[in-house]
Amino acid sequence: MQRLLRHMALPGEKLEDLEAQRQSSIRQAIYNKRSEFVQLLFDVKLEALADFPGIESYCDYLEHDAFQPLMGPAYEMIWALISCTNPKETKDCWDWCLAVLQVIVAQQPEISIHDILERLEKQGGNSIPNLKANQDKDYFYIAIFGVLCWSSLMVRPRLIFPDALPLNLTCLLPHGFKSSRRPATNRLRDKSRRPILAILPPFKLQHWGDRSEEGIRDEWREMGNLYEATLNIYSLQYFGHVTIQWVDTISEHLRFNPANRRLCLFRFPTFCALLAIHGDNMCSAMRSFAEQLDPLSPEDRDQCCVSLEQEVILSYRLLFGQDGQSRNIAREEIRRLKSSYAKQTVDAMLVDLCERKYEHSRLWWKTYDKVLQGYPAEVWPITCRTMEGHLQQSDVYSARDDFPRLGARLIKLQQFNSRQRPSKLTDLWRDRRNPLQWYTFWAVVLVGGVANILAALQFLVALVELQGS
Repeated sequence: MQRLLRHMALPGEKLEDLEAQRQSSIRQAIYNKRSEFVQLLFDVKLEALADFPGIESYCDYLEHDAFQPLMGPAYEMIWALISCTNPKETKDCWDWCLAVLQVIVAQQPEISIHDILERLEKQGGNSIPNLKANQDKDYFYIAIFGVLCWSSLMVRPRLIFPDALPLNLTCLLPHGFKSSRRPATNRLRDKSRRPILAILPPFKLQHWGDRSEEGIRDEWREMGNLYEATLNIYSLQYFGHVTIQWVDTISEHLRFNPANRRLCLFRFPTFCALLAIHGDNMCSAMRSFAEQLDPLSPEDRDQCCVSLEQEVILSYRLLFGQDGQSRNIAREEIRRLKSSYAKQTVDAMLVDLCERKYEHSRLWWKTYDKVLQGYPAEVWPITCRTMEGHLQQSDVYSARDDFPRLGARLIKLQQFNSRQRPSKLTDLWRDRRNPLQWYTFWAVVLVGGVANILAALQFLVALVELQGS
């Protein structure tokens, strides 16, 4: 009887083993597609990605968030174009991204979205005989535009259109901002036939070109200093009541809304690190796409020695890493980020940049954090490096030299925090936004207090002597 039961249990165990093997093969296939996409995007080998495990968070974002609209019925035809079945999960959408990126890598910057679609048609053969109808191509154009935006993380593409909104190549507005502009009048098919670089200027203006920042940019030459004591997150939260919102695009990084006191911070610094190190290896089309959305003009960019990605990475040290209380806040914020995106991993580099103390002082010497010191020199701005290529922190940064693009936003944030005034005596003790003023004030209080105490004691001694005589 026991032998019979054992023989009956074997098929069940085999089924469980087969199911485990099937799930393992699926996970390996998804991992291979992720790796292929990142290698193709940055033109790097798999061994180089091992030093940047945080790129997994970028891939998680694409799978669990960005790809979601592609699962809708409006995009059913794109899968037949690349000879794939309709995806059952968002993880299956890597096939579309890989197909589009493979075409882009082989093309010149002057390529249009319509050209990309034609290349995909040639590769797919006659999978879709009715694709010649113009009305069938709109969602193809939008899906291709989505891959371009996801590959640069500069803007968020709009892939879902309510009935009242016409189909077009558009981007979602920055968080918390409303558009005061009229919707674009250019038709989708007209835009898709123009070179990709020619359709990007409106998006650059939408995300970087507000006039308030331009006015601040003119003041750099006179007041271009950025003070860590005023810009660390502890000071911003305690005096300015600033809250943090983690965002998915580089163009929203450090955008501050004084109405709700919300500061946007980009949550994928590893993506910036790979851009800073391997950006020159990217295909010319993708490199031109990112440069076209750079807030600096081509002339200013030629004279600048700091990239946008390096500015983003350094800003985490300025906001969090150089102050102990700010590092504690960073731990709480990253813990909140983990709970908000439970299905996505948190970028490991974000933890390093925000939570690690770089300098450790001893009696006669200093030691430095080995993890931060181990990052390649290319991730730091050249203006903030030592001769050995390591990070060189400072209490005062230059908006013009260290943050030529994000400096305007940091000055705006610094001006906002400087206007906040202490309301209690304990606030005066904690207010170290102006260190010189803080030391001067408490030195006067200490010296004045001691002088008053001595004067009172002298008066009491004289009074006692008078009474005794």
